[in-house]
This record gives sequence, structure tokens and C-alpha cells, in this order.
Amino acid sequence: MNRAVTILSQLESSDSTTREELARRCGVGVRTIASEIAHLNKALEGAASIRLADGRYRLLIVDAGAYGRGRERLATVRESFNDPQWRAAWILARLLRSEVPVRTEDLALEMRLGRTSVVADVADLRTLLSPFGVTIEGRTRVGLQLAGPEAGIRLAVLDHAYAAAYRDYPLGDDLQAAVEEVLTAHRLGSESRAHMLRWVTVVLDRHLTGHDLGALPATYHDLLDTPAHDLARALAARLEPLLGERLPDEEVLFLALSAAGLRMVVDDGPTGVWPTAAAAGELVGRILERITDEMDVRLAPSELTQEFSQHLTFLLNRMRFGLRLAPDTQGGRLRDEYPAASRMATIAGDVIERETGLAVEAGELSLLTTYFQVFLAEHASKGSRDLVVTIVSGRGPATARLVRANLESVLPAGTRYSIVPDAAPGDLDDSDLVVTTPGTRAATRRPTLELGEVFDRQAVLRRLHALRVPTHGPLSHGASAGSFLAALLDEGRFVRLPAGCDYREGTQRLVARLTERGLVGAEFAAAIAAREDRATMQLDDQIGFPHATDPTIASPVCALGVVPRSDGEAGVRVIVCLAVPAKLAYDDTLLIRVYDEVIRLGANRPALAKLSRLTSYEQFFYFMENLATGPTT
Repeated sequence: MNRAVTILSQLESSDSTTREELARRCGVGVRTIASEIAHLNKALEGAASIRLADGRYRLLIVDAGAYGRGRERLATVRESFNDPQWRAAWILARLLRSEVPVRTEDLALEMRLGRTSVVADVADLRTLLSPFGVTIEGRTRVGLQLAGPEAGIRLAVLDHAYAAAYRDYPLGDDLQAAVEEVLTAHRLGSESRAHMLRWVTVVLDRHLTGHDLGALPATYHDLLDTPAHDLARALAARLEPLLGERLPDEEVLFLALSAAGLRMVVDDGPTGVWPTAAAAGELVGRILERITDEMDVRLAPSELTQEFSQHLTFLLNRMRFGLRLAPDTQGGRLRDEYPAASRMATIAGDVIERETGLAVEAGELSLLTTYFQVFLAEHASKGSRDLVVTIVSGRGPATARLVRANLESVLPAGTRYSIVPDAAPGDLDDSDLVVTTPGTRAATRRPTLELGEVFDRQAVLRRLHALRVPTHGPLSHGASAGSFLAALLDEGRFVRLPAGCDYREGTQRLVARLTERGLVGAEFAAAIAAREDRATMQLDDQIGFPHATDPTIASPVCALGVVPRSDGEAGVRVIVCLAVPAKLAYDDTLLIRVYDEVIRLGANRPALAKLSRLTSYEQFFYFMENLATGPTT
């Protein structure tokens, strides 16, 4: 039974189950389970879905007939010769197990495929093996066999054919229990334990069948006396009495390679120092500095910085020794869900590549995105403060409480409310927003909104959009509030730029518009130019986001320009120009929110094409409000 069907069977037989239970049943790590469920949801879309709630997965079947047909397809296609990846894995496993050359005709017969298909699969397999220094040698009538360094063959199998080669391998209960004992003592998580068990299985099989490693690359010796080597020696010491022989030093060092890219919990001591730790610590500072230069977002050092440094330590290990993460299945989803964090990850990846000369693969970028989103969440929790709203009522407490209940549905969670009588309201200037009931008057310099018992949600949202509160900006922060970018603009700051206008000219025109209206200080143009000199703020060929700090303003100020272009015409289409107050004067998570929306907009090419042809702020407002609730195509 393949993994997809195993998961479905478990969910069909129980109301719910945890990812750890599924991981144990499938013999993989929890991250693999999460990826598998993402694939299942895509394969079963419209018929069923698997949802995670309270830490448990539940299967919800919408169309029983369609679900049954989808399940059958999964059972026959996954891990079968209908899947090109599985065919390549099977051929690699077949060559690995054979002591004599394997003929193409025999492969075709065993796989029940035409010889032409098998030849194409072998060509694909050669491409997969190339990065490991492994080749497929042989002649048509004589047969094919693997050639190359034993370490490369093992790494290739671990990356591409472990399930095909070792799914039914009899490691034995005693050996498996011994491995689990050592890994648990070293406090490795369930996914790391599953990873290490796969490596131990391959090491023992290849060594015991006479496929010795021989001399290892010199870089492997950098693992000596690291935490990974300590773990490998502990495994060897525990396994050798059960095997009745001593594992060669090269085999122990190869096992250390498996742990080099794992996040390990180890005690401080005379050994256990990673050579990459110092480099990782320096990289963190350069990455954060580059993010500040390019995005004007300053992530202050925190406890998470040390955690991130540790992550980079293991990332550098993986890059240095050619270790790969599981195939990236969440990258697109993470980019869509966390655009600003994804851009930070891209910047970090570029810094790492420049420093090391090694490429950062897609799976590593996804992990970096996850870290930066945690950074941003922590940053938001520290930098933001609750909105303070005072309700001034002349109609009694019942009306005031109803107004409060209505406000709670549109204002941010955590907003602090107080209700005061109009006869003695106190000092209202301590509030961020003052709300009055009909007929009530309040003397205050703060933004004011009048609401009654009858609540028109959309009308209130539009009025909240129009309000500006220092340190908070537009007030409707919920997902239902529509476009945050539209809330920052008005008729005078939507600019139709000349046809053929480029990014630099468009930016200058938008800055001039804000300056002429007295919305930014005289030095804002110079601040934009200085930031552009450090790093361009044109996100790609069609959208730009020039922004800079203006210490003369109290809340963010925005202008947006569109360049009319026909479909297929090259050039920038939308430029969003943003001025933000000094960092101590406002919550700069507002900048992150604008970043998120601008990046999402930049990824939506059909929306950009339509935006470039809009002629008024009113059109833009309704376009963006509709886009927030349903993508424009």
C-alpha cells in the first residue's frame, strides 16, 4: 500500500489522527506527512479535503463518488510504473541490487513498458545521478550498471530511491531498537530519527554486502569531533556488538554526514563545536543589514536571532556537504501566504550565495521564509500597541454597548474600549478614536466617528478606511476590510502617469505630487534617492515600491501611479510610493502590510494589466476591494 493510500485508510477508519501517528504508520517524518497531505488535498480537490484542527487531521468527504474515483487513481498511479519519478527510482534500485549488468530488455519486461520508454527513463536517471558523480555504464546487449564513488551512489539512493530500494529491507528489531535508543538519548525529534534510521539502513546494507566506501573526500574530515561525529560514534558503539564486527572509521564518518544538516540538541563541552557556527553568526548580521537596506524593515536582535543563527549553521552544513532537503512542496503556498517574509528569504538566499558561492535550493528558501515570518510576527507583537477607543454616549449604556459590539466586528482584536457619558467624558485626547452616538457631541482633537444602533457594516468599513490615526493608519485591519493600500490613498494621490513613463521618472512624479500637497517634508525626495542608490526598490519589471522614512510626518502617506500599457507591452505598470514616519513614532508593521499587498499585486499579472488602464481613484478603490475578496483574472 503506498503512502497516500495509507494516510487515507487511517483517516477513513478514525474520526481524526495526529501527524505524528500518521508519520509512525508511514515510517516517515512529520514534515513529509504535511507535504503528502498537501498533495492529497490537491489531488482530491472538489471531492474531499483533509483539514488540520486542534493538532489533528480530519477527512471531510464532499462527493463520495468522486472521492472513490480519486482514491483509486492514487492507489494505481502513486509508486507505480505510471509515475516517471517512481520508474527512475525503481531502475536505480534495480541497478543497486544487481551484481551483474542489467539489460534494457529485462528492465522493459519487468516494468511492462516499451523499450523506448525505458531508454528515456534511463536518460532521465543519468541526469539525476550526475550531481553525485555517478554514471550508468554499459552497452545495449551487455547491460547497464552503476559506476562512480560509493559515497555518491549511497547519496543518490538516499535522495531518489530509498523507498524503492529499502521499503522491505529487514533491518531487524534489535538493530532498529538500538538505533532508536541512541537517537532518543541524543534528543533528536521524530523526523530526525526517521532520517537517521534511513542512513543507518543504507550504511549497514552496503557495508555488510561488501560495498565499502574507500577514501572519502577531504571535506568529510571537517566533521571530525563535531556533534554529528559524536552521534555517529555513539551509534557505532551501540551497533557493533549486535553486528559482531567493528564498523570502519569511514563508515562512521559517513554516518556523521547524515547528522551534519540536522538540528541537534547537544550539551556544551570540549567537543561539539561546528566549524560553520562562526560563519553563520556573521551571516545573520549581514542578512539583517541587507534587509534593512532593501526593505527599510529593521528586525531588532532578539532570542530568535540566536535560533536563526543555529538554523544557518545547519543550512551551511547542508550546502557544504551537498545534503538536500525533501522536495519543496510548500514554496508556492508560502510565497502567496507570506509575501514580505518570502522576499526577506530571497534576500537572505542571495547574501548566502554571494558569501559561499553555493546555490540555495528551493527547500531552503521555504525554511528561510518560515523563519522570517516568525521574525515578523514577533516584531509585530513587540512593536504594536492596542488601539484605544472611547465611546461617548448620550443615549444610555445599552446603546453604547451595542455600538461597542458592532465595532468589535470590524476593529482589530485587542482593541481597548471605554464607555463614558457625554455629560462628563473626561480627557478624550488620550484615545486613538472617539465614537459618539447620534446627537452626542464631543470636544476632541482625535479622529471621531458617529455610530448608531443600526449598523451598516460596509458603510462603517468605508468610513474607517478614510480615518487616519497617528501610529495606526487606516483603522479597519481585519481580513474583511479589503485593500489596505486603497485605504491609504484618495483621489488626489492616484496618479495616471504618462504613457511610456519608466520607474525612475514615475517615482519622481509621485514624490513631487506628495511634496506639492504638503504631505511629506522637503527632504523626502532626497531620502528616496538615497535608498534607491543603496538598492533599487523596483520589485520587478512591472511594479515598483519606492519608500523611505520622513521624520516630519505622523502617519504613513502613500501615492500610487499607473502607467497605461497595452497587453504584452514591456515596462513598469504600477508604482506605489510610500512615506513612513520615524520608526519610534509609528508601528512599522504597517509597512509590512503594504509590502505584503504590493508583492501579491506584483505576482498577479492579469490584475496589473487591468490596473495600468484605470483612470480614477474610484475605479482603483473598487478594483482593489473586489481583488481582496476574489482574484481578478
